[in-house]
Amino acid sequence: MKISWIVLIAAMVCSATGFAVSFHVFQIEAVREQRIVFLQIIKPGARFATKYIHSVENSPVWEYFVTDRQFRIVLDETTFVSCNTGLPCVVVGNESFHHEGDHFRISHMNRVLPALLLWVNDRYDNTLRIGESQEMKLPSLAGNTLLKISIEELRLFEFVFKKLLLLTG
Repeated sequence: MKISWIVLIAAMVCSATGFAVSFHVFQIEAVREQRIVFLQIIKPGARFATKYIHSVENSPVWEYFVTDRQFRIVLDETTFVSCNTGLPCVVVGNESFHHEGDHFRISHMNRVLPALLLWVNDRYDNTLRIGESQEMKLPSLAGNTLLKISIEELRLFEFVFKKLLLLTG
């Protein structure tokens, strides 16, 4: 009888914890399929970058992001080789434009984005770098498609459910 009560109380504590505990995650969704293809816990100050080959200039563009204290995606900096069609060459506010060797850099951009919507394709070398060590080709997650990168707040049970779907997927 005592074991049944212990199991019941443990189940209630686990359930309450699953609803009470929440944290923020870096989430990538294949939009057309409405399917999560990447999920990772994230903290304020986390940095990530995206790379693509510009379709007109055929040159690489890197965009550098940081997660602020409110868990928003902030575009901090961009680098590119060419400053022609479709690429920036004008700065706004406190932004700085630099020519550094073989590339250009716009820094201190501080542009808050609700999410990133990226059409990824193998021929454009779409790449994601998280921190200093984790790098992946974005088409490897869901093919050549539209991906949405966002930061979401999830309860523990939601995170576990989404992670299980991702692993069994």
